[in-house]
Amino acid sequence: MSPLVATGSIDGLAFIGGANAADNLIKSHPNPHRLKLFLQLEGKNMAILLPDIFEEDNAAHLDKTIKEVLLGFLSFNWQRCTALKQIFVPQKYAKLLAEKLFVAAEELRGGLPWQTWEGADGKRLFSQITPLPNQSRISSMKRLINDAKSKGANIINKNGGSIVGGLNSTLMVPAILYSVSETMDVYHEEQFGPVVPIAPHDDIETVIAYGRDGKYGMQCSIFTTKGEGDAAALVDLFSAVFGKININSQCGQSPDSLPFWGRGSLAMGTMSIREAINSFSTQTVVAYKPSENDVTGQVASVIYSKTNFTQDVA
Repeated sequence: MSPLVATGSIDGLAFIGGANAADNLIKSHPNPHRLKLFLQLEGKNMAILLPDIFEEDNAAHLDKTIKEVLLGFLSFNWQRCTALKQIFVPQKYAKLLAEKLFVAAEELRGGLPWQTWEGADGKRLFSQITPLPNQSRISSMKRLINDAKSKGANIINKNGGSIVGGLNSTLMVPAILYSVSETMDVYHEEQFGPVVPIAPHDDIETVIAYGRDGKYGMQCSIFTTKGEGDAAALVDLFSAVFGKININSQCGQSPDSLPFWGRGSLAMGTMSIREAINSFSTQTVVAYKPSENDVTGQVASVIYSKTNFTQDVA
């Protein structure tokens, strides 16, 4: 893509990927300020589990939440900016959550994308864990895991973080890290791989500060059974922090039905079908000052009726 941008013939750039790659593309343009940009870069999307879902009466909802959170981490093998990247859970319920995630993770099947497995109902299921794109991604995951372990975190699932399939394989067993704290790199960095950090907290202010002061502002997911209290407060506070707030569902793109944008250091512009034309258009105003004899007004009226530019879009 860089050689195309370097020709100077491109006026608009839509890019989803890493910040460094985006910066290099923009800099390669001979007139970078001329580029109309849409960028969606890194994200560190939170799954915020509120205390009420752990109440005894909400056991079924908690089970659904566990499945949705794992899906939010696993979809597309973690290779998307909109994947969930961190779980915040009250300290009181952190161990329970870790245990349930452990059980759910043990049921996951790993293999090549086209491999299938027979489910309990007899249906064929595709691999849920598939290889990462390259060895560099494996090295990055190991760095984050080793840093977290050296500072007190543990991998709680069997064989978590191990490589399956031989020396050159990039198929990594997901590593559920418990418990993760602000001293660890994975607490702040986007992992973009099969690492599931569980971050217990003593009060909701920790979650608020993480969202407010963080580098990224793409999305977050709030899991609850109550609309009042902390849930409503978080929506109010995070409405100025994140581009999308999901209630009881994983983070994800939806440009065909909802605008996709972000805040902070991760995004420029809006992606959606409705916004596409505006995102890559430059507005122009045709103006005039009415005169006493209104000649200018008559001229403007004729121009409006005769030019293609001023006609309404059907």
